[in-house]
Amino acid sequence: MDFNLVISTGRRLEGRCADELKYIGDLVGMRIAQTSFTGFDGLITGYVDGDPVEFTRRLRELVSSGRYVPRFVLKVVPIMRTVKTDIEEISKAAVELAGRYLSPNETYKVEVRKRGVDLDRMEIIDSIASKISNKVKLENPDKIIQVEVFPSRTGISIIREDDIFSLMKINVNTQQGNG
Repeated sequence: MDFNLVISTGRRLEGRCADELKYIGDLVGMRIAQTSFTGFDGLITGYVDGDPVEFTRRLRELVSSGRYVPRFVLKVVPIMRTVKTDIEEISKAAVELAGRYLSPNETYKVEVRKRGVDLDRMEIIDSIASKISNKVKLENPDKIIQVEVFPSRTGISIIREDDIFSLMKINVNTQQGNG
């Protein structure tokens, strides 16, 4: 199960969320090739053809403009790479991505979301941070090393905070008279 999006929705709304995600994909011109239930309430994964960060940017633009406001898609985290859920694999992939997407002068923080696994959050963070020479900054870093841990696969990204689409954090422009 490879994925490049992690999507949050309400409990028991995963099916509607998956349908809406495909509809949004059509609206922003990026096809959602598949969606999968994660086995965790209110959480699905998806695979978008193309750049997942570009997808979340287009989604934010679509919603900010007031052209479409999702009912079921509450949050979308873009994923750049998935690996087997194993601390060594996660660390290796995160450090590789950091080498590509983290400039020498940029600050970062590691954000770990884990579900259904017995791995220690701090151990994951330390295994990554100990191999990156950039300065850590917990408040307003330039980039976030986002680690989404599931029992068999883990998704990793090096992104800016606003590359994560969050419906709660968007001011929807409702001047069109439909709000």
